[in-house]
Amino acid sequence: MRHTEPTGQYGGYGEYRSVRSDYLLKKTNRGDRYEAHYHILTMNQQSKLDTVDPKYQQTLIYGIQCMTTGEMYVGSTHRTLDERIDEHIRLRDCRAIQILDRDNYIPYEIQRWPCNTKREVLTLEGGWQRAYKASFGDFLLNERIEGSFQRDGPEAQRAYTKQYREERKDERKVYNKKPWTCNWCDKTMTTGARPRHKKRCTLKPVVHEAQKGV
Repeated sequence: MRHTEPTGQYGGYGEYRSVRSDYLLKKTNRGDRYEAHYHILTMNQQSKLDTVDPKYQQTLIYGIQCMTTGEMYVGSTHRTLDERIDEHIRLRDCRAIQILDRDNYIPYEIQRWPCNTKREVLTLEGGWQRAYKASFGDFLLNERIEGSFQRDGPEAQRAYTKQYREERKDERKVYNKKPWTCNWCDKTMTTGARPRHKKRCTLKPVVHEAQKGV
C-alpha cells in the first residue's frame, strides 16, 4: 500500500512525497523517523545531481597556488575564473581563502570541459583533485574529494565521516577551542561555534541563486 503525503512535508521535496505508508507509519522512535526522512532527502539530492543544466556546458576546473607556501586549491565553476575568485574572497566559505588572504597566489585554468549535470562536474573535479593530491599531498587544501560520495552512495559517506571523526577526535577538541573572529561582524568566539554563527550572522552577505558558483 502506498500513501501520498501532502506537498511540502519532508522539507518540501514534492517529487518524492509518495512513500510507503507501512514503512513510515510503523516507525515509532525518533531514530527510525529520521532514517525515513534521510532517505527521502537523499533521493532528492541524487535527482538534482542528474538534472541537465546548460550552464554546466561552461564548466571550468581551476587551481589556485600559493607562491609563499606552495599550497594548492582545486575547484570548479561555470563562470569566469575572476568571478569565482571574487566570490571566494567575498564569502570566505572554503579553504581557498587561506591562500587568497596571503595575496601572493597564481590562479590558473586546469581544464575546460562541457558537462551536462552536476554529477559530471563533481566527477571531473574529483578526478583532478585526486591527481593533485597524489602530487602535492597535504599541500592540497581541499577538505574533501568531490564526486566520491555521489559515486559510492550515502553508506560510503557515513563510513568515511565516522572514521574521520574518530581519528581526529582529540585534534578537533583542541581546534574547536581556538578563538575565531567573524569577518562579517567582527565578533570573536571559539572555532567550534563558527558553523552555527555563519548560518545566523545578520551581516552575512546575500548571494542570489543566479550568482552562486558550482
